[in-house]
Amino acid sequence: MDAIGRGGMGEVYRATDVVLCREVAVKVMLPIPETLAAKERFLREARATARLRHPHVVAAYDFGQYGSAYYLAMELVRGRTVGEELRRLGPLPAERAGQLVRQAAAGLAAAHAEGIVHRDIKPDNLLLTNDGCVKVADFGIVRLLDDPTTTLTSAGQIVGTSHFLSPERVLGRPAEPASDVYALGCVLYQLVTGRPPFVSESPASVMFQHVQREPAPPTELRPELPSDLEALTLWMLTKDPARRPTALKIANGVRRPIVMMSETDMATTTVLAVRRKSLRPAFIAITAIAALAVPATVGILSGATDAKPPDTYDLNPEAEHTLPPVAPSTSQTPTPAAVRTVTQTSTSEPSKVHRVQPTEPKASSPPQQKHVGPGRSATHQTHGPLKPKKTKP
Repeated sequence: MDAIGRGGMGEVYRATDVVLCREVAVKVMLPIPETLAAKERFLREARATARLRHPHVVAAYDFGQYGSAYYLAMELVRGRTVGEELRRLGPLPAERAGQLVRQAAAGLAAAHAEGIVHRDIKPDNLLLTNDGCVKVADFGIVRLLDDPTTTLTSAGQIVGTSHFLSPERVLGRPAEPASDVYALGCVLYQLVTGRPPFVSESPASVMFQHVQREPAPPTELRPELPSDLEALTLWMLTKDPARRPTALKIANGVRRPIVMMSETDMATTTVLAVRRKSLRPAFIAITAIAALAVPATVGILSGATDAKPPDTYDLNPEAEHTLPPVAPSTSQTPTPAAVRTVTQTSTSEPSKVHRVQPTEPKASSPPQQKHVGPGRSATHQTHGPLKPKKTKP
């Protein structure tokens, strides 16, 4: 057998199935006693791989024990890993990177449908065939969602690769399908930029950044990247696992919506949008009302100056005016206030104002001429009662 790979739990060899006459890859568990639950992990990987039948997942053929070692016979993939492709070519074209990630997402969607979480998605665990097909491999630290009795992990231990760990896993929470999506988002970020979203010489620093930092937009490193690919990458790297797309949606070519919001946020945004739309019409209406109010106010002030004053009835007996009728009243009419009359003269003397106290109206008499001196005369109009002349019988 020829060694073709080595992992944390075993080595992989190229072998031949003499019964079926086909080449296979045989993964042999390394005899390391210190490895935590090595035998149980290896058995779990075999069972998880055997449950999957998908073009984008490495198929499992057989599992057994040989001496003190256990082995897993699997599909032999001729080609290289995506990690090797990246190291050989550098950052990939956006379209090519998108194709590889969608194929890997299809394999993960099949695993998630079976209740299997991979927990170690990275470029070196994605195999690339000679005809360009991606296959998810190495389910060595898989978690079975339908078997919660044990995670095969000691207290406080985090399994996986630091550059591809989701925030919730860094915080010690159980791995869910969304954790694989986050790791695949890190892979996509590295495929288009040449590096993972967070880098540091210290694994602890990298894990801290997964929780506390937002990744730089890929276009800052490669401005020519299309906006939809960048949006998908950042969507997959959302801190909240509930807001990431599923692997199935990614495989089907989903694109990130323009606005990612919860239903509560969306309702608030709708209300705010309505208010913003109504501000301009309201402002125009208020402005129009103010514009109309200015001339209206000017008209009122102008009218108060130019309008004809109410009619006053000339109390001169020579004038032919009729007083308006007064409705009868049983109550005593209060004494009217003094009436102001104007006496005009034909001379240059100024007008004189006389106050006449009103009395009971009686028959009026013709005006009397009063001589005031040579060359001067005035007609004095009186409106009070005149004493009747005495006549001889």
